[in-house]
Amino acid sequence: MQQSMTAAQPQVIDPEYRKACLAAYNGWKDGSIQFKAALDQLQEYERQAATEQQYANQGYSQTLLGMIYGYRAELDMSIRHFVRARDLFERAKNPEQVVRTTMNLGETYRLKGDFPRARQYFNSAYAAATEFGILTTQAYAASNEGHLLMAMGQLEQAREKFELSIEHGKHIAETDASLEIQSQSRQGLATYYLEVGDTSAAWKQAVESLRLSREQGNPLMLGFAYRTMGEVLTALGELPKDTPAAVVDDAAVPQDAAATNESLGDPDMFFQLAIQSFSDFKADGETARTIFQQGASLLKRGQKVTASRKFHQAMLMFTKLGMKDDAAKAAQAQMDAQAL
Repeated sequence: MQQSMTAAQPQVIDPEYRKACLAAYNGWKDGSIQFKAALDQLQEYERQAATEQQYANQGYSQTLLGMIYGYRAELDMSIRHFVRARDLFERAKNPEQVVRTTMNLGETYRLKGDFPRARQYFNSAYAAATEFGILTTQAYAASNEGHLLMAMGQLEQAREKFELSIEHGKHIAETDASLEIQSQSRQGLATYYLEVGDTSAAWKQAVESLRLSREQGNPLMLGFAYRTMGEVLTALGELPKDTPAAVVDDAAVPQDAAATNESLGDPDMFFQLAIQSFSDFKADGETARTIFQQGASLLKRGQKVTASRKFHQAMLMFTKLGMKDDAAKAAQAQMDAQAL
């Protein structure tokens, strides 16, 4: 790997080091490397970088550790690694990575429910990304803040952030990042339109998000898009007659799934596809959230007993993951469903 540099010199992540770390990270994602083995590899790479005072390389290892723990919904551990990564990137005098890690911290605090702190990080990341011309980080920060504003009930401000993110995303040269950002923001817009009662507009955004996610092929992004489809179809009640052929042909259903038009209009099919996608990615927190959302959908469709079971299942998962607020919300939803 790259030879040692003095602490006074700006440092970048060594390509060889990045490749080695990504092999461990991607191996964990695709299931070829167990969780502990991936952690051990990344920690060993960081120890090697530390002996050479390669702060940027160390920061990259810490960033990937933060992402792994984040996907597992171990948010306190995720934050610990992101804070460590940011400190290392500051020592490396690498402002671009500092900005990206600041955004990661904001997203993790959003998932924890600490909205004021999350928004502070998003605003800081967006301002710095604008200063340094980091368009991808600008787009992600705007989209993430949009989801935060939705949770805070500030709907119009959220819509503006999603639209800004989509506009940024269209100009990003890296195809995967461009597709991911636009898909993520269109999911946010679909939720916005559901909130304001425009189900037709919500459907259009959900379909476009799904198309973008399938083009990109990331199982995590597919999971979010499938879940959004389930939520929108719950509000619609049936598959619209003008549904684009791509949704029926190959955009909504994996190639090995035999689905009829009737099942395509069933929210449960999309929730199950989302759960499978999140499970493949080992995103346990999102799996639990999807089970909860499916419970809410079932309740709206009058299936109280099945909804109650879903809420209970989600509560158990949230509890196991240490997501106390979500567990309490699921427990309350179960009690409310049983009382109906």
